[in-house]
Amino acid sequence: MKFEQKKLLSALLLVAFGAAVSFAGIFAGNTEPPGKSNVSGNISETLDLSQPSAADVVKHTEESGETTIDFDLLKRQNPDIYAWITVPGTEIDYPVLQKSDAEDPYDNYYLDHQADRSEGLPGAIYSQPVNRQDFMDPVTILYGHNLKNGGMFSSLHSFEDPDFFTENRQIIIYTPTQTLTYDIFTAADFSDALLPYEYDFAQTSEVRKYLDDLQKCKVNFREETGVSEGDTILTLSTCYSGREENRLLIGAVLTAREPSE
Repeated sequence: MKFEQKKLLSALLLVAFGAAVSFAGIFAGNTEPPGKSNVSGNISETLDLSQPSAADVVKHTEESGETTIDFDLLKRQNPDIYAWITVPGTEIDYPVLQKSDAEDPYDNYYLDHQADRSEGLPGAIYSQPVNRQDFMDPVTILYGHNLKNGGMFSSLHSFEDPDFFTENRQIIIYTPTQTLTYDIFTAADFSDALLPYEYDFAQTSEVRKYLDDLQKCKVNFREETGVSEGDTILTLSTCYSGREENRLLIGAVLTAREPSE
């Protein structure tokens, strides 16, 4: 299939899915999203990964400030789990997935599949296979739904508030081998462009263009961060309620990379 045909097909699929879930009511304040898997028995055998910070997986040590993630347990639940994302100040505390057997580098399997691979909403936080799993691409993009009940990437919309944006500036990514800390530099009201199609992030000039476009669409922007096209950038993408033509993007730059103990 030619590049432009694939681009059009993927765009149509995303629009069709967004319309379908909006009609189904998942973005209208349902307390229990349809398709949510039932959890029974021992949590070490079955985890509800649609909920933040499953107790047996994430250990926060208040005295030391350290966080450890049981990736062995997570991968027994689903081998497609390769990272964990935490956004301090929000409810975002979830596994990150990427479909390991996808043939399409722009696969969106976890748009409408949960972390246990069951079909339905709220989906999962995920990246497309076009991105490496070590987060060392020039730009890595993570996707998640905006839900009225506050799950997944809903609380990213808090960064539209100037005071919240000023007071909360970190994203932390945990992988089995490293902990990555990012400094948030923008909240942008962006188009619904499929970013890996729109920009060739392997080209430095395209990364620069992306950063310029983010600044043009900024809701809030942190000038002192001084992000450049040579930095390692993370983008979190979610939708607006009732505005299918736009996406809220949270842009962050890698500031620390530490090996896991």
